[in-house]
Amino acid sequence: MSEVSRRSSAGWRRLVALAAVLASGAATAGALYGSLKRGEQPLPAVPLKLICGGQSVTGESDAQGHYRLSIAGAGRCALTVGDKAVAVVLGDDAARYDFEVPADAAPLRRR
Repeated sequence: MSEVSRRSSAGWRRLVALAAVLASGAATAGALYGSLKRGEQPLPAVPLKLICGGQSVTGESDAQGHYRLSIAGAGRCALTVGDKAVAVVLGDDAARYDFEVPADAAPLRRR
């Protein structure tokens, strides 16, 4: 294989790798993260479900009450935190939503 062929082949491999990285970023364009608290106390292991269009993803908050969900989609979506649902808006950049979970049956409050 000539030196020119090796460079050309390496260039194509880099281009394909870059395209794969960009495509994977586009597939998870809708990202949502934040925290769940009751007062100043973090809420661990709270189930979460994010629905955008016909797609959904589930997760739960970590030991510090933090969460992160990614979904292929953007726009107006629904986030269910425990048994409470709220509307969220996702775009190209990750959106932060911090919530205070009330002790009573009141709806979630965005912090």
